[in-house]
Amino acid sequence: MKLTPIQPQYSALFIDVDNTLLTFRPSSETALRKTFLAQGMNYEPTYFEVFYWIGEVLWSQQKRELISVQEIHDLIFPRLLQAIGLQGDSQEMTRLFHQLLHEEAVLEPEVTETLDYLSQRYRLYVASNGMVDMQRSRLKKAGILDYFADLFVSDDIGAEKPSETFFLEAMRRSNTQPSDVLFIGDSISADMTGAARVAMDRCWYNRLGNPVPEALPLNHVINHLGELKSFL
Repeated sequence: MKLTPIQPQYSALFIDVDNTLLTFRPSSETALRKTFLAQGMNYEPTYFEVFYWIGEVLWSQQKRELISVQEIHDLIFPRLLQAIGLQGDSQEMTRLFHQLLHEEAVLEPEVTETLDYLSQRYRLYVASNGMVDMQRSRLKKAGILDYFADLFVSDDIGAEKPSETFFLEAMRRSNTQPSDVLFIGDSISADMTGAARVAMDRCWYNRLGNPVPEALPLNHVINHLGELKSFL
């Protein structure tokens, strides 16, 4: 659904990673299962549902700027083990999980053909919360790293979405102004809110078909990444 009748000319696109370019759920489920097995622990599929729910709660707090990405990493395994009633080395499981996640990448639908189209028209940049080494590894594993001129990831940027500092530093590194950039991402609270704070145009990738929020103006709403080709 297109909400703005006239499309300005952009020179660059900032694109989120998890649940925009890469589908996070299957990658994290595989990494979690391998983590349990590597630790010699029994693994049940229900553990991932608990893990994912804990992660959703923690990420919602991060997007409201109540905790940091690092705190999510520190808290998720202790809370998981407590919730499922198992003993384990939570620090080692955290380390191993992130090591394994480096090697897991599942593309969202239509990613490669859309990036192939967009990269011929715009400079493309990743804009993601997380760890830059991990995102680089996962994008390379997925075969799409070379589409991007640079990766702006929170641990390297020194700030996290939705803070203005993240977006300002990303623009400084890419030598862009807000009017030069369209931000594309799946998160209203991190991506769309953060871009709005610096007056950057925004396209919400509404992959789940959720109701469009009325409180935050959006320039575009898409349900499939291929829709980008209709106005970019």
